[in-house]
Amino acid sequence: MSELFAQLTRAMEGAPLIALSAALVWGILSILLSPCHLASIPLIVSFIDEQGRISTRRAFWISLLFASGILATIAAIGGLTAAAGRIMGDIGRY
Repeated sequence: MSELFAQLTRAMEGAPLIALSAALVWGILSILLSPCHLASIPLIVSFIDEQGRISTRRAFWISLLFASGILATIAAIGGLTAAAGRIMGDIGRY
């Protein structure tokens, strides 16, 4: 696992597309490995519960869309942070 983290860190210094891809992977890993994001589970459950009586399929899709939104938001923040770090690193060289 530490080798994966080291490779992702090195990828952040690569070409912009590679850095953004690494930021996306970092974002996904931060969600999967962080207990802080487990707090979103009650949010999803309570939102679906408020919908009343719905099918299992609809509950699944609502949950998937909610989780995808969280994932996309965190990935975008990771990408912006990586891009800002890259820009600041380039400025520091001059």
